[in-house]
Amino acid sequence: MRKLMPMYYRLAYDIKLDIESGKLKEGDMIPTEEQLGEMYGISRMTVRQGIALLTEAGLIETLKGKGSFVRLPKLNQLVINFHNASSTDGEQFRYKLLSAKMVYDNHSYAQQLGLAPDDKVILLRSLLYKDDLPSAIEEKYMRYLRGKPLLETQLEYAAFPEVIAKHQDSVPVRNEMVISVDVLSLEQANLLETEPFQPVMVITQVIYSKDDVPLGISRMVCHKDRFQLNATSYLGRL
Repeated sequence: MRKLMPMYYRLAYDIKLDIESGKLKEGDMIPTEEQLGEMYGISRMTVRQGIALLTEAGLIETLKGKGSFVRLPKLNQLVINFHNASSTDGEQFRYKLLSAKMVYDNHSYAQQLGLAPDDKVILLRSLLYKDDLPSAIEEKYMRYLRGKPLLETQLEYAAFPEVIAKHQDSVPVRNEMVISVDVLSLEQANLLETEPFQPVMVITQVIYSKDDVPLGISRMVCHKDRFQLNATSYLGRL
């Protein structure tokens, strides 16, 4: 999974792990842009993208002329890590990609992405399984960019922010989430192998760039008995 991460995201993720493990403590200075560039073999611009993610997550603070320093934890924030999403008994899900196609008639999602109604939108549709039971349906919508192909391994296994990072020119820095309740349609019930019109939890995510441009939208319909959402209050939002 880590191999699928863009280099700036990998840099930010590694520093986040060092903070969580206690290797980097409050007030510690992280390596300079030059040092990080040498460590990862990347340009200063790429290093700055990673630092921007850490800053947005509230994990570091950059002081002009001094460097970047680890900040205090924000324990009033709840963080949901979809990399570690689990079923009700703690087992990890597996993904099955159902389809990846361009859609032209979903005006609602095109509008939310700031696109014209007739612009192309990529729709990725997947099923999440717990053992042999389908537990959730996930639909991911994002802007179509010519010349930005997506590999099947990325589509099926990468988390949504990583898919966005691979496919978009802009850097994703914020993920807003809304949790709501709906009822299963006939088609959704058929995919989840259950009865229609039952209540379901719906998790909608919108990924934004640093300029507040929406880059992608994810909508997950979760089976009421097979999916459990866990949140943790910890250091940051990355």
